[in-house]
Amino acid sequence: MSKYFVLDCHPPLEAEFYNILVPYPANDRRWEAGVLFSVQDRREGFRPPTEPIEIQTEPEIEPPPRIYAELLWVPIPLMSRRLTAALQAAGVDNLQTYETRIETTLGETPPPADHYLAFNIVGLVAAADLQKSMTNPDVTETMNSMDFHTLSIDEAKTQELLLFRLAENITAVLVHERVKLAIEAAGITNLTWFAPEEWAG
Repeated sequence: MSKYFVLDCHPPLEAEFYNILVPYPANDRRWEAGVLFSVQDRREGFRPPTEPIEIQTEPEIEPPPRIYAELLWVPIPLMSRRLTAALQAAGVDNLQTYETRIETTLGETPPPADHYLAFNIVGLVAAADLQKSMTNPDVTETMNSMDFHTLSIDEAKTQELLLFRLAENITAVLVHERVKLAIEAAGITNLTWFAPEEWAG
C-alpha cells in the first residue's frame, strides 16, 4: 500500500462550494509550476503576488446551499489558515504562502476576511511508476499533463518528501500518510484523499 495520497477537496452531498474569483494579476501567476516565486525572477508569472490578494465570492444564485471550501485549486490554490497550520506543524516546509482578503463574505456563518492563504507548492517530483500506472495511450505528453486512468507511485523516487506536485501531471498533489494523519488529528476531516490507484486525471 502506498505511503502517499492524492489531496483534493470535494463538497458534501448537501452543499456546493462558493465560487471564488481572483482578479489579474494574481490569477496570472504560475501556481502549478512547482517553481519558487522570487522577486529576482524576471518572469512576471514567477514573481510573488502583491499582498493581500483581493478575492471575491460569487453570489449564490440557486440551491443547493453554498459553503466555503477548506481547500481550492482554482482559480488559484487557496487553503484555510487552520489547514496551513496543520501542514506546517506536520513538518511540511515547501510552501510559500500569501495573505488574501475576501472582499465580501457570504452565508449565515461567514468566515473572516483573511480566512484563506494563497499557496505555492515548491518542487516537482517525477515519482510515477509508469510501468504500473494506466494512462491514456492517445495522449503522448509524458510530463506535466499525462492523462492517468490509475496512478502508481515509485516511492524510491519520492525522497520521503511530505508534500509535492507530481511532475508527470502537475495537477496531482501527493501527501505523505504521516501528514494526512496529522491533519485528521487536528480535526480537519473535510478533505478528500485518493489512494493513487483510485485517482484519475
